[in-house]
Amino acid sequence: MDCNTCDSAPAITINVPEVVQVDLTMTVKANEMLASAFGDDRSHALLVGVLSGGCSGYMYDLQIVESTDQDCQELDIDGFRILIPNATSHLLDGIEIDYVEKMMGGGFKINNPNADSSCGCGESFS
Repeated sequence: MDCNTCDSAPAITINVPEVVQVDLTMTVKANEMLASAFGDDRSHALLVGVLSGGCSGYMYDLQIVESTDQDCQELDIDGFRILIPNATSHLLDGIEIDYVEKMMGGGFKINNPNADSSCGCGESFS
């Protein structure tokens, strides 16, 4: 409500990112680890998302889910359901999901050609 006694603030412009049809690949090692995690039950999906934060601006967020309320693209990669939220599809197009062994255990690693930079831990990017 405007009482006409104060200057009105200018309208805020919200830029909604364009939804991109994601092309995604998965290495043999990542496929093996997902097969181990999922077993014979393929009713669940791997949700590959992006959160703001981390040391470079964004962090990858991988979750095994039954479903999600997010508006997602559903991909079938080697028999696995992969969900990519449309809101972050522009950040995830062309990624490769890998699994790497480390001295203190292993973990999934995202190789992202869209990232301008990434931190030393490999879990965040900008």
